[in-house]
Amino acid sequence: MDMLLDRPRLRRLMADGNHRVLLLQAGAGAGKSVLLRQLAEHAGARVCTALHPQQADLEGGMLFWDLPRKARSLRLSDAVIDNAERIVIACRPQQKVTGLARTRLHDGSLVLSAEDLSFHQSDLASLPPDTARAAIETYGGWPAFLRLAACAADQAESLVDYCREALFDHLTPGDMAALALWLKALDQPVPAIAATLLPPRLLAEPDRYPVLIEALRRASGESLAAYVSPAALKDIASTLEQSGQVLAAMNLLLDHGLEVQAAAILERAQGRDLIYRSSVAAFQETIVRFSHEMVAENETILFAICRALMKQGELHRVRHLLSKHLGLDFLDPMKVLVKGSRFSFGARTFRLNLMISEDLTPNDAIFERLAEFMADYPPGEHGKWASYYNSILEFEIRRRNFREAEAAAARALIYLKKMGGQPLLEFFIHLHQTVLRLMGGDVLLARKAVQDARARLEQVPHPAGAEFRMLRLAEACIDYEAGRHRALLQFVQAEFEDFAAAEIWPSLMQFALHYASQALIDHFPMGVRPGFLDGLWIHLSDGLQFHAMMEIRTAIAYQNAGRWREAAAALTAIRMPMGKHWIDSAVDDLSRLTRRDEIAYVMAWLREAVHLSTPRPYLARQLEALMANPKVTHRERVALAIWLSYAAHQRRETALARGHLLSALESANRLGCHGVLSEERLFLSPLLENRLLRSFIEKSVSVRRSLSIFSSSLNSPHARALKGGLSQREAQMLQLAAAGLSNKQIAATLNISEVTVKYHLGNLYRKLGCNRRSEALSAATALGWIIS
Repeated sequence: MDMLLDRPRLRRLMADGNHRVLLLQAGAGAGKSVLLRQLAEHAGARVCTALHPQQADLEGGMLFWDLPRKARSLRLSDAVIDNAERIVIACRPQQKVTGLARTRLHDGSLVLSAEDLSFHQSDLASLPPDTARAAIETYGGWPAFLRLAACAADQAESLVDYCREALFDHLTPGDMAALALWLKALDQPVPAIAATLLPPRLLAEPDRYPVLIEALRRASGESLAAYVSPAALKDIASTLEQSGQVLAAMNLLLDHGLEVQAAAILERAQGRDLIYRSSVAAFQETIVRFSHEMVAENETILFAICRALMKQGELHRVRHLLSKHLGLDFLDPMKVLVKGSRFSFGARTFRLNLMISEDLTPNDAIFERLAEFMADYPPGEHGKWASYYNSILEFEIRRRNFREAEAAAARALIYLKKMGGQPLLEFFIHLHQTVLRLMGGDVLLARKAVQDARARLEQVPHPAGAEFRMLRLAEACIDYEAGRHRALLQFVQAEFEDFAAAEIWPSLMQFALHYASQALIDHFPMGVRPGFLDGLWIHLSDGLQFHAMMEIRTAIAYQNAGRWREAAAALTAIRMPMGKHWIDSAVDDLSRLTRRDEIAYVMAWLREAVHLSTPRPYLARQLEALMANPKVTHRERVALAIWLSYAAHQRRETALARGHLLSALESANRLGCHGVLSEERLFLSPLLENRLLRSFIEKSVSVRRSLSIFSSSLNSPHARALKGGLSQREAQMLQLAAAGLSNKQIAATLNISEVTVKYHLGNLYRKLGCNRRSEALSAATALGWIIS
């Protein structure tokens, strides 16, 4: 079949005598040369393909010039221009013809672009319908592909070869890389090089032409793979870097041994902070490819590797690596941050960031060093200032300076906004605010912070599995405060292990341990034993000192289960600066406690004192002194008010008991922290059973709301099992069996014989009307006695 179609539409357009100069200007495959030859034959002339046309190339006063495809810039002589009545030139967009400016201005010119030269339906009227349709719908109306449209056989290889050899033959390595990037992400803006190269219809609607796109992708990949010279590789890497594909650029250079150039890209990408703009896994895979020699020579690479290790929770390895390359004194923040230290500004900045992951509560001396260090920060370095205030935020939470922490969070967000926004870093700030507010007891503000955190995290363009896990925990804790416990319990059972094995800064871990341990205490009260909560922190580095906190939480679990002697033994075993005798006699000193674990330890002992049937006479003064402590949170004050009410009730001081109880419930409702009511059910439930107390406090609308949430929180699976007729031991057996423990494991857990286990399970099966464990678990799940 003859594929040289007559194109009267274009000939009519070009027949206008008002244009002395006609340019057929489009990329390869637009049919320029074919059309030029047809025009020349129609005029009885020949086509000139020389680099520099002469007067002898004019025929009948007309010049038909097909520029050689390798030429870049050519000049038409004045003699040719002056003697030519009409000049018709076929050229590519990147080719430049000089000498015609005056003629085009005075005598007119017409430019036929790639859009003009593409086939329209009318151009294909003489072809079979299937061929015409394929030419338009499959190949975008590009003249070069007309033979492919007419061929029934698979021409994929020919199409790929044509694209590589004809379309891409003049591209630089950088241009080739830019085109390849766009072909992988067609929703991105079309690069300038593509606009001069590809069919206009393909550029306008690339999704409509999958055959062409696939061929172009294959051809571009093969073309890129052919570049092996260092100069070409650097050009490609530069394009990748400019397009934001920093890790891809580094990997390309590292593949070919160009470590110095890869390190330069890492430095321009702000080194260790690149992890916040990339997939953590991809960052780790790239950064570990640098040689030991490069790590030793280049601080940026060293800190990037340390940043990747910190994301995996490998704090010990980080400290070893830093001490190996920078010296043991780098582990002492006082020596690093002091003005005039031997360490670089980048090293001092990283030491500040490292303090976030360490369980270190800065003292006033360290804060002085931080203030001196801050003075060296360049005013325009918004990212560094945001990082600084992010560190201050974490430290102030540890110091229980909640107002200062909120101010640091606001400052960090301001600087992140100034640098154009960093969704992942903004997520961490909002998550910090959520933790700060939940631990402080202001759940209503925490709910706003967690919404902001989700909004920022959903803007992150790369996978952020660990961060979404943190977010799910925070949201589950918000639900817990509203009386909905299921999400938190499911998180503890299904996700806490992965959560604890990742990079978790201490204030987040403290927050997580508090809520996770409470979920276990609420739902598995009969399972408490030494090491009951070990699974929550066993993945942590020994440097993170949460052992005391977990022992305190275990003691509280014993208390809630009515096992006060075991609770006292657990508390006595904890190493603390103060002991039970000091706490028994202290009053004013309680208002001056500052450390997190010390306050929790004192409150656990005071909780026991409140429970005694004849509390010591000055207990109320002790509780009030602790309430006056500025380091005590709103959440803890609600608990203290409940204890004050309980102690007054034991002394039969009804009016005082009513006042403290009303204050506790109104505070819980105002702050939205209803979780503390569930946590203190041991004391709150007896108070609410007193008709005089309850009738007084229920006059308040806000109190009735708090009581409603409190009542729903008591409807736990364990409580439902007891109401359904199970004994405490049978409910305990059911929980452990649901956790997958065998009879032997249950016996070891509870320190009883297997015969006893079988006896209680037999009673359990009988009450459920079942014969086998699987049947009993299914029935208990249906009754809501266990969570599936």
